[in-house]
Amino acid sequence: MSMKKLLIPGFFILSGAISSLALGASTGNTEALDSGIFVKLSKKVVPSVVNISTYMTVKSPYGGGPGGGSPDEYLRRFFDEMFRGRGQGFAPPMGPRGGDEDQDEGEGEAQPGQSGGGPNVPKQRAMSLGTGFIIDASGLVLTNNHVVADADEIKISFTEEADEKPTDGVVVGRDPDLDVALIQVKTSRELTAISLGDSDALEVGEYVIAVGNPFGQGHSVTHGIISAVGRLAPDFPLAKYIQTDAPINPGNSGGPLVNLKGEVIGINNAIDQRAQGIGFAIPISVVKKIIPQLRTKGTVTRGYIGVLVSELTPDVAASLGVSKDLRAPFVTHVYPGDPAAKAGIKPYDVFLEFNGKPIHSDGELITAVTSVSVGDKVPVKINRAGVEKTLTLTVAQKPGTQQIADQVKKSKKKEKKQPTHTEAGMSLEDLTPDAARELGVPEKTVGVIVSSVVYGGPADRAGLMRGDLILEVDRKPVKDVDAFYAIVKSKSGYLLRVRRGDPQGGEAFSVVVLDLKEQH
Repeated sequence: MSMKKLLIPGFFILSGAISSLALGASTGNTEALDSGIFVKLSKKVVPSVVNISTYMTVKSPYGGGPGGGSPDEYLRRFFDEMFRGRGQGFAPPMGPRGGDEDQDEGEGEAQPGQSGGGPNVPKQRAMSLGTGFIIDASGLVLTNNHVVADADEIKISFTEEADEKPTDGVVVGRDPDLDVALIQVKTSRELTAISLGDSDALEVGEYVIAVGNPFGQGHSVTHGIISAVGRLAPDFPLAKYIQTDAPINPGNSGGPLVNLKGEVIGINNAIDQRAQGIGFAIPISVVKKIIPQLRTKGTVTRGYIGVLVSELTPDVAASLGVSKDLRAPFVTHVYPGDPAAKAGIKPYDVFLEFNGKPIHSDGELITAVTSVSVGDKVPVKINRAGVEKTLTLTVAQKPGTQQIADQVKKSKKKEKKQPTHTEAGMSLEDLTPDAARELGVPEKTVGVIVSSVVYGGPADRAGLMRGDLILEVDRKPVKDVDAFYAIVKSKSGYLLRVRRGDPQGGEAFSVVVLDLKEQH
């Protein structure tokens, strides 16, 4: 397992061990706790928490994905996206992307017979673990975006019962900036939604519990207190963190931080691995504001103005004709044709106010800009060479937002279009000319590609692997996926002739039995 560094040295996405907290008798105004309070809370909350497993394909076991790069590069790309949104392939706030070493809680399994990025570069099947919680009995699950980002397949488990079959999940909305995602899961199981509380009313010292799936162990509960509120992080400018000493570990990503009323007051998101008992959660009050947009649009519309900024230093302040003690961001670049340029903002201008709110940092500017509705005209007070000016700026929609919405919509549409097939414990794809060249398959070969295999399912028991090419079923050639399921359409046993390649260009053929009658 590997860990993804954040901007602050020593910060990791839910990485590192945290020691347990010894429970005291009382905290602040809280009376001595009922010895069974955590038992009652656990029974109330745990049924609403789910374990999430995601699977994705990576081209190399050595990473180098878009989430890589130095902290300075990460920061530059983030603010570029926030203010202007023209950067491509940047990592979402607090969320790793890219190769399997960048996954939050990931394990990669090399699959023979697959190639990508070159004839000798094997693809890998990377697995990542996380947590989510049910917010609506219809099957809506809230989690971190980095838990499901780039996932080819999402599986939801409600319990650790041996006979439970994981249920498919589909992303219906994503907000990379806040690192939040909304998943829809369809099941006949009766679901219990958890209540969402008010994180704005939190006080330091309140008792909380954290529920998650640490290191894939399954539903686990830890307890602690609220250590602080309003914590800032350079890569998390849209809200201020809740800090807690409730132990959280890899696999807790996306799980709920719950108060003594059984209400979610935060989404577990990150820890400081340099110390014990320093964990962070996204305030639920911020998340509640965006849930309607995630449900209906698949994304969150936020404003942008088209500038890059930096914090004033005493030397720069003196050169710009403002007080050395002034705390404010100044403009380092204005993008032509964007809102700031149209309003007359220029490089070296110092932001003093935005829409009537004082601005002391680039984080406050981001919060002010993204809280304004797209299309609104707002006053902006700046200091230019020692002279204060007030300009009027029309906030535009953040570029990239519609792209995210289109991706979510496409994913949902694809899910709806999938025909009902006999459950064989695998996903199949048609053999296209491009795929044939990648697999080194001779021209005019017909068959279907195994694109994923469910652990413990019929295909897995038959020995099938991702990248295998199924040529025949019961001695009949299969030219596409529909032809495969035209034969495989009942609970029975089928004879499959399979071709498997290797990175060196060799190939092997075998015949296996796909037994759909056997139940595990």
